Amino acid sequence: MSDQILLDTIALWGLIFVNSKFHKPATEIVKGKHVFIHSACLHELIYPAYKLESRGGRDIIAGLRLIIDVKRSYNSLIQNYSALFGISRLTILPLTPDDLLGAFTLILNEPEIFVEKRDGCWPSVVDAIVAFTWENLRIPLVTNDRKLMKYGDKHNLPYIALSTTPAVPAKK
Repeated sequence: MSDQILLDTIALWGLIFVNSKFHKPATEIVKGKHVFIHSACLHELIYPAYKLESRGGRDIIAGLRLIIDVKRSYNSLIQNYSALFGISRLTILPLTPDDLLGAFTLILNEPEIFVEKRDGCWPSVVDAIVAFTWENLRIPLVTNDRKLMKYGDKHNLPYIALSTTPAVPAKK
């Protein structure tokens, strides 16, 4: 298995939140690896976490406490990734105009994967950014997102299916 892996937002959630059902599997997967995280995932994670903790935005104090906790968690991850998770190296990838243009191209070329149908049709921009990055890096993606796995299968990209059961080896 490769010593480099890319995390999507769900895998990042599992790593950051100790009470997540994905925490233990995520921490086992990252041990000894060079982990790549796209900064767009750091951004995206805050929305569902805030919504959950703030009871849908009705409790701003709980929501702001969550932002404080996430800020602390991100700082801890960035400063102490080796001691906390056994990660050998951490690379946070910045968002670039090329990432956005590549993601928009994926959304336009593969709407069956990157446009969600829920109360209308919504482009999955961060998933498309992750897929574009994955395509460029060609390293295993840690995910449990069916859309991203479908994209990986279609384009022969390796992934590790994040699960609450033992990790599924990277698809070749």
